[in-house]
Amino acid sequence: MKPPSALFKSTLENSILTVALCDPSSRNAFSLRAARELHELIKPKNFEALILTAEGRVFCSGGHLSDYAAMTTSEQGQAVNDEIRSVLSELASLDRPTIAVINGDAFGGGVELASSFDFVLAAPHVMIALWQRKIALSFGWGGGARIEKRIGSARLRSLSLSTEALTAHGALAIGLIDEVVQESQLMTRAQSLAVQLTSLPKEPLVAAKNFTPAIETESFQKLWWNETHRAVLRIRNK
Repeated sequence: MKPPSALFKSTLENSILTVALCDPSSRNAFSLRAARELHELIKPKNFEALILTAEGRVFCSGGHLSDYAAMTTSEQGQAVNDEIRSVLSELASLDRPTIAVINGDAFGGGVELASSFDFVLAAPHVMIALWQRKIALSFGWGGGARIEKRIGSARLRSLSLSTEALTAHGALAIGLIDEVVQESQLMTRAQSLAVQLTSLPKEPLVAAKNFTPAIETESFQKLWWNETHRAVLRIRNK
């Protein structure tokens, strides 16, 4: 039997790993298979920054509903969601800068996927919606907590209840995404941002990504007097 084609295309150039979801038959739905493939791509950590994009008109249509429909028990679906949630959680805490490039519409789980990235860039024409309620569900992949950090609980509740679709500029206005960039310049901007982020000291990256007031002092004390910090002080002291 011929093995299935990979769901991602990937390139590694100048220590920047770029991966593109390419499953047009499902409108780039994010399945367990996709989560596992993405996990295998990032596991070697042979890169300094990660960029995720997608091929086609849709960035990610959400969970792979056909896969879920074929399941016969609730436990099967819960196990799949648990594994996908684990992969996205690992992605969100990755000790490298990550950038999601939304070059097509993003719905439901597709927004949860994008929320796993440090920076989210989008083309002006895209539509973004939290439409989990339309399929009688809530957040299943940890995206609710990540999105709440971006837009606050009131806006999250409003968008979840209404399933209202936002334009890219509407999403930017509430902090759901970070930049709106002309489609022709999206990847150039993402690569430029990746270079900028990787040029900065690496030691504070994890602390910056995982910041909470409760661990602010502890994080600072762990970072104080690290090798790069000492080198900066020596330069400034000359």
